[in-house]
Amino acid sequence: MTHSRGAWLAPAALAGAVLVLAGVHLVLDDDRLAVELAEASILVVFAAALAFVAVRVRREDRGRDRTVRIVTTSLVAGVVVGLLSTLYLFARLASDEPVTEGWFAVSIGWSLGASVGALVGYYVERVRRERAEQSRLTGRLTVLNRVLRHNIRNEVGVISGLAENAIQSTDDPELVRELELLCTHVDRIHGLSEKAQLLANLWNDVSTVETDLSALTRTEVERFRDANPRAEVRLSSPDGAAVAVTHRHVEAAIREALDNVAQHNETRTLSVDVTVAREGEWTTVDVVDDGSSIPDEELAALSASRELPLQHATGLGLWVIHWVVELSEGRLDIENLDPCGVRVSMRFRSAESASSSS
Repeated sequence: MTHSRGAWLAPAALAGAVLVLAGVHLVLDDDRLAVELAEASILVVFAAALAFVAVRVRREDRGRDRTVRIVTTSLVAGVVVGLLSTLYLFARLASDEPVTEGWFAVSIGWSLGASVGALVGYYVERVRRERAEQSRLTGRLTVLNRVLRHNIRNEVGVISGLAENAIQSTDDPELVRELELLCTHVDRIHGLSEKAQLLANLWNDVSTVETDLSALTRTEVERFRDANPRAEVRLSSPDGAAVAVTHRHVEAAIREALDNVAQHNETRTLSVDVTVAREGEWTTVDVVDDGSSIPDEELAALSASRELPLQHATGLGLWVIHWVVELSEGRLDIENLDPCGVRVSMRFRSAESASSSS
C-alpha cells in the first residue's frame, strides 16, 4: 500500500465543495432567511459526512490507493444521484409541471450521492482492510501452531525417552516415582498441544451435520471403558437413533467429558453415569460423575467465554466441550454436585425440529 499524508485532502475537498454549494444557495436564493438556512443546512449535513470520512482517512493513514477508491466511489455515486435528480427535473418540465430552484435540487442530489458514496466506500475499505489483516494473522498463527506442535512433539519424545531410560537404570524407588511424575507431566504437555490443534480444527470448520448421538455416545463409552477397566460406567440411551444437528467433531466433546472424569477424579473408585435423552426439540447428552468438583474460577471463565485475570481453565478439555457445543448452536451446562461430583450437560437441537424450523 502506498502511504500519503495528503491523501485525506481529496475527501476534504469534496466536503468543501458541498459547503461552497451551501454558500452559493444562501447568496442566490431570494427566499426568507430562515428558509434559506434550513435548505442550506441539508448541504451542511452532507458536507459533515464527507468531513467525517476525511478525518478518518487522515487518522488511519489509509494510503493513496484506498483513498482513491473511496473518492471514486463518492464521485460515481454523486454523478449517478445527480443525474437522477436532473432526469426528474426534465420529466417535470416535459409534463409542464412547475420547477423551482432546479439547480438546488441537482446540487442536493449530487451532494447526497457523494456523501453516501464516501461513507459506503470508507466502510467497504475498512472491512476489506480488516479482512486482509485477519487473513495475515490467521496465516501467521497457522505457521506458529504448526512449528510449535512439531517442536513440542520432538522435545516431548526426547524427554520421555531419557526419563524412561533413567527409570530402567535406577533402583531408587523415590527417583523412579519422580521420573514417572515427570513422564506424566510431559504427556500432559503433549496432550495440550494436540487439544490446541483440535481447537484450531474446530474454529476452521464451523459447519454442522446430522449425528446419531445415541450411537456415537455408545462408541465413546466403550472406548472409555477399554481405557479405564476399573471404572463403573452406566449408559442409558434410546433404543433407536437420536439424531441431532451438531458440529462434525462432536465426538471430541463427549470424549473430553468422559476423559475429564478420569483425569481429574481424586476418589478411589470411578463411577460415571452417561445419559442420552430426547426432550422435545432437544437431544441431551449428560455425563455425571461422583468425583472431584471443578474449581469455581474455571466455571466462571467458561461462562464468560474468555480468559479472565485469575480466572482461567487449567486445561483445554473444558474449552473443547464449550466450543463444540457453541459451534453446534447448542447449550452447555456444567455444574458441581452436592456433596461431590460434576454434571456436564450438552444439549443439541434435534434434527427433526431443526429441519421444521428452517
